Amino acid sequence: MKVFFDTNVLVAACLEEHEHHERAWPLVNAVHRGDDLGFASAHSMLEAYSILTRLPRSPRLNPQQAARLIEENVLRKFTLVSLTPKEYGEMVLRLGKEGIVGGRSYDSLHLACAQKSQAERIYTFNARHFQSLAQGAIRTRIVVP
Repeated sequence: MKVFFDTNVLVAACLEEHEHHERAWPLVNAVHRGDDLGFASAHSMLEAYSILTRLPRSPRLNPQQAARLIEENVLRKFTLVSLTPKEYGEMVLRLGKEGIVGGRSYDSLHLACAQKSQAERIYTFNARHFQSLAQGAIRTRIVVP
């Protein structure tokens, strides 16, 4: 099955002490085993890196540790999806027309990448925001792990 992962699920899977690790890891591990085909937006890699290097934990992850977690858990087994410059432009115009502001614009980006990947399931811990932005049949594919 083609499955798409939001950044928050990837981060939870990377850290055993994360409150949602037990829910996220089996899904990521299914991609590692080859049971599912995993997809994530290319933008998620930078988001995950930013989050992992700034988490309030002791000791704090250093940049090399964060990069290694992303490499081992995502880059080696997932296909990254990005928008073309034209698709980015169209998205910005649509967001403006629909009055979508702030961080929800990134959720829209992830949804656009999920749609582009033709994912059958979209995993996020932010389902309420994703559902509010999703249009058409993609809404039924959004799942909280």
